[in-house]
Amino acid sequence: MTFFYILAAILLFGILITVHEAGHFFAARMMKIPVREFAIGFGPKLFSWKRKKHETVFFLRAIPLGGYCAFYGEDDTTEEYKDDPRAFQNHSVLKRLITIVMGPLMNLLLAVIAAVILYTITGVPVPSGPQVTFVHSVNEGSAAEDAGMLPNDIILSVDGQPVTDNLPALLDSGVPGTERSFLVRRVVNETEQEHTLTITPVFDPVEQRNLIGIMMSVVQPAKMVPGTIGQIMNNAIHLSYRAGAMVVQALVNLFTRGEGAGEVAGVVGITKMIVDEIQRTKLEGYLYLMVVISINLGLMNLLFIPGLDGSRILFLLVEGVRGKPIKKEGYVHAAGMILLFALMIFITFRDVIRLF
Repeated sequence: MTFFYILAAILLFGILITVHEAGHFFAARMMKIPVREFAIGFGPKLFSWKRKKHETVFFLRAIPLGGYCAFYGEDDTTEEYKDDPRAFQNHSVLKRLITIVMGPLMNLLLAVIAAVILYTITGVPVPSGPQVTFVHSVNEGSAAEDAGMLPNDIILSVDGQPVTDNLPALLDSGVPGTERSFLVRRVVNETEQEHTLTITPVFDPVEQRNLIGIMMSVVQPAKMVPGTIGQIMNNAIHLSYRAGAMVVQALVNLFTRGEGAGEVAGVVGITKMIVDEIQRTKLEGYLYLMVVISINLGLMNLLFIPGLDGSRILFLLVEGVRGKPIKKEGYVHAAGMILLFALMIFITFRDVIRLF
């Protein structure tokens, strides 16, 4: 059964990358830019075919973890295709820009489509009760940890006063250093239990408020009900937006504070995550991961890193302003691809080590 889940994970990679490259391909066709090769997968050729109407050669290759859409003279450092009307560089900046941008945009569109399918199957969430305060994590050595509070606890009340979205106000209403009675609900062995904890909040002079040492969020309990087309679309767009916001925030934290550098996963790590999730949640989890990973792939490709679509977009914008291309652009993209492959190999090796 695990082998089936691994195949499902590989299929997910194949779908995401094929959709991305298809975005480049169909945009090029619309812009009348000739495509030299279009391949699904890397490595040895399984078979190929060529339509009489177009010059493009289509390949299906053995390793289904990638793909490419190759243009004539793309990254041409020898100027072999300089005078060839088929060459990518011999088409207008606007046509090339649309062709490049459509790859990441197709991934963003795929995420919304997957989210629509997800909510069509599961229904849309509707509120089923008052807001609750959910404990994400408990700080080491904090008052909450000393009292026995655990991650995933739901705080029901403080000194008998119900907690919804008002925990900070309830904490600030007390005198620092005074014991408070917290009623929490937690799930133990699939059984809900309620526990009373005695916690003494500590006044933080920086935050200027009483704290107990937890990371929390206010969530709205919901149940899934069949939705209208409008409700399904609205929820699908919101889910895709939230997934995108998480990716952007993670990138900001990575580049500004170095947070999450040790948690970056490659093909092996992501495959394991997909397998674990679909073993637990089946089709719903598979579609949810398709949303998240497709958004991730689309946004990551828009980064201004040599070898990625974002770098090509930047060079095209500069060319549009200057009125002429940058001569060494091909070398920059080639060097970027080498560095990206080296990074991918390193991360994959680290993922393998983590498995054992």
